[in-house]
Amino acid sequence: MPTFCDHCGLPVTDGGIPGEDAADAHYCCYGCRMLDETGADAADDDASSEQQILLIRLFAGVLMAGFVMAFSLAISSGYGFGALQRLEHDVSTAHWVLLIPAVPALLLLGGPVLRAAWRDLRDRHLSLNVLFALGTSSAVGVSAVSYLRGTGPIYLETAVMLLALYTLGRYLTARTKGRTSRVWRRLLEVPDTTYQRLAPDAGEVSGDAVRVGDRVRIRAGDVVPADGRVVEGRSYVDASSLTGEARPDVATPGAPVYAGTSVLDGALTVAVIAVDQDRRLAQVEQMMRRALQRPPRIARLTDRIMRWLIPGVVVLALGTFGAWWWMAGFAKALYVALSVVLITCPCALGIAIPLTLVQAMGHAARQGVLLRSGRSLLTLAEVEAVAFDKTGTLSSIAAPSVRVLRPDPAPVPAGSHGRANPTDDAVLRRAAAVEQGTRHALAAAIVEEADARDLDVPAATDLRTVAGAGVIGTVTIDGLPRRVGVGNEALLREMEVSAAPEWKTHHKEVTETGATALYVAEDNRVVALVAVEERIQPHAGDAVNALQDAGCAVQILTGDRSSAAQRLADALALDADATLSPGDKTDRLRSLREAHGPVAMVGDGINDAAALAEADVGVALAEGAAVSIEAADVTLYNPDLRLLPWLRTLATRTRRIIHQNLAWTFGYNAIGLGLAVCGLLHPIAAVVIMTISSLIVTANAYRAKRLAVPQG
Repeated sequence: MPTFCDHCGLPVTDGGIPGEDAADAHYCCYGCRMLDETGADAADDDASSEQQILLIRLFAGVLMAGFVMAFSLAISSGYGFGALQRLEHDVSTAHWVLLIPAVPALLLLGGPVLRAAWRDLRDRHLSLNVLFALGTSSAVGVSAVSYLRGTGPIYLETAVMLLALYTLGRYLTARTKGRTSRVWRRLLEVPDTTYQRLAPDAGEVSGDAVRVGDRVRIRAGDVVPADGRVVEGRSYVDASSLTGEARPDVATPGAPVYAGTSVLDGALTVAVIAVDQDRRLAQVEQMMRRALQRPPRIARLTDRIMRWLIPGVVVLALGTFGAWWWMAGFAKALYVALSVVLITCPCALGIAIPLTLVQAMGHAARQGVLLRSGRSLLTLAEVEAVAFDKTGTLSSIAAPSVRVLRPDPAPVPAGSHGRANPTDDAVLRRAAAVEQGTRHALAAAIVEEADARDLDVPAATDLRTVAGAGVIGTVTIDGLPRRVGVGNEALLREMEVSAAPEWKTHHKEVTETGATALYVAEDNRVVALVAVEERIQPHAGDAVNALQDAGCAVQILTGDRSSAAQRLADALALDADATLSPGDKTDRLRSLREAHGPVAMVGDGINDAAALAEADVGVALAEGAAVSIEAADVTLYNPDLRLLPWLRTLATRTRRIIHQNLAWTFGYNAIGLGLAVCGLLHPIAAVVIMTISSLIVTANAYRAKRLAVPQG
């Protein structure tokens, strides 16, 4: 089991950083330990005196490091700046005064780095900690020899500035990771309040005490404590913390609600279906933790480079020292070897990839887009073909797409005892009564339409679902119990109801338009058809056009009827493959990959899970089946499909920024290393160059979060 940082909550790699008491705390980096112990994220009135002391310690260390650098340059200017080129000069009183700020700065900033380096060496792991400890120790060692001899170069300013830069870089990265993790913590937070439990045991309970099967009353203004389904009431629900969608949704009986969302203007009675780690929010947290735990391929390449870089630096420094000692003497050799060590301390390399990825993934998370890993984000930048499922992805079955239809004139079967066919609203009341206990998308559309018409839907008893056919129940109509069924012809056979030829003809005509036609039967007769028409999802056309403009091939893969698939394909100007089994979808994805390159699959159903796993990048909609979410690399909790091309643009920008950062980092190191080996780079110049490089890489990494999101 991986361990997680006690400050930012991200996975701890390479052994991590222990706290003052290793049994109490563990951190992913020194920056997180520093933030946690200084209480930088805590409110001022909550910060303990110990935290305030640690904050002063950090501030003092960095301040004194800056003072050492300024004072050292002032000393050098006394000799004239040409003194920087001289290897031998007397250690003056000013140099001894320099120890007053330098020693505390080294102790405050160097201690944690040395301890981390020693732990890494003990674990036989060559890390940035080891390289920085080597660089600073070399600078301090050379300076100590000069103090003892009374003459020679002093590099204390180099050592303290290197430590200050390293510490501040870690601090900056930790702050960024902390901001990203706070996005997830806000998702998981449920305020400490009480809720009225109606069943099985009535009474007031806390959110933590809610269990599966409970019926809980949630008042207006409360946060939903657990995942559930509305059984009574109607209210707007703000799901922005989960989806990033600012517009609230209407929750009505049968609608799902999720922990962390807010009930705005009405009370809801909710049947709890998931608590604790089974909540959708907990699944979000687990997915995001895994995302940071799985480094992208380019990060693993960088780790391999680091394993070779450190011993390579040591060998090169020793070789350079030997060569220059033979050519110019000990002092010049020491000067050149130190420059080699310092210029190869890659501050920028430590932030080039992780800081950029954290920025990009945090930006995506704030829009309701959750990525399983940084690898998924970078792979998305390479995608050349996108396949969409139809129902629930590009189209939806929902009111107001429900119509009540009859042939004209409607046949009246024998044995109906003169009863007239019910009105449209009466048909919807009957159909909604038996469908409101069903989770099928068609049933939900009928119930939603009845609710939209503000119909009084009666309760149904003796409900029975006929697999692949429909649902049957008993509904009281005009004081009499009536057997009502909603479904296809198989349901009519189950009910032993015979449909007149006019009904069958009308059913066929409606089906050929691409809509789904359901018979509504009452006792021994068909009373109406309910046509449920799929509607294109909002912004689906914009998303498809944006992907095509980006050069992606876009296609529809669906298991639905050819007529329905073609109708949607014509509306979006796409090609569609219909009546596909899950295995057929995976075969089509392989064909797309061979024809175009890396492929993404977007879906929401159980039948899409295999295709999502087969795709180079699988994208699942959060409202879909749990198995599809588990198989996907990306989950859209915000239903706006325009986020898909936006995410690909973000992925492309992130990859470009990482490549720029790496090119800059290795480029300046290569040039600086060449100058250092030739004896043309002063150690102070090496630190200045490294500082500028780190600032450039950091500023470039922050560009990842500046991509505007779709609006309107």
